[in-house]
Amino acid sequence: MARAPGPTISTRIAPPFDPESKFVITPYGAIIGDPAQLTEVGSGRTGFTHCATAADKNRGLLLMASIVIPAQDGAEGGGHSMMMSVEQARDFISYLRKAPDWAGVAAENKVGLFSKPIGDVIGVEGDAEHLAVRFVSDEQSNGSVRIEHVLGGVTKAFRLSINPAQKFAAQAEFVLEKGLAEMPEAAPAEDVQKSKLFE
Repeated sequence: MARAPGPTISTRIAPPFDPESKFVITPYGAIIGDPAQLTEVGSGRTGFTHCATAADKNRGLLLMASIVIPAQDGAEGGGHSMMMSVEQARDFISYLRKAPDWAGVAAENKVGLFSKPIGDVIGVEGDAEHLAVRFVSDEQSNGSVRIEHVLGGVTKAFRLSINPAQKFAAQAEFVLEKGLAEMPEAAPAEDVQKSKLFE
């Protein structure tokens, strides 16, 4: 017996992330790099992704996944950043990459909202913050990804469609792997025998 088709998820292929791109021109001006476009939940403003890495002496390499919100509709521009360890960043990338499959499953099974927590990420001031990737599938969104970042009890949320989520994953992965490749090797542990030569 044939199963009735469920809600469809858009599979239109978006342009892939281009690491060589220095900037793109948008209706809001030039945006650095080759970003994915998203929407700030609540304000409805358009934002763009940007990723960078930073080395922390205590926590190692960190991925800073940022949202740049240009000035628009009479409102000033703004931004938002999420700092993740290498392990958390790899989970974040993996979840974004699974968006087409998971959004499809959620739509077919009428799940509505499915959440994958990244966990407590590193706050700008060193405080723990909570980050999650949610997969939304309803008649209004028809499959989308929502990134939710809790700061001091206040949730900042950003919505991406499936293809921009894939581009954000590619952008984050490229920057993370480049940062890891460029990190200096750790100094070797002290060799007692050799150290005697330099006393």
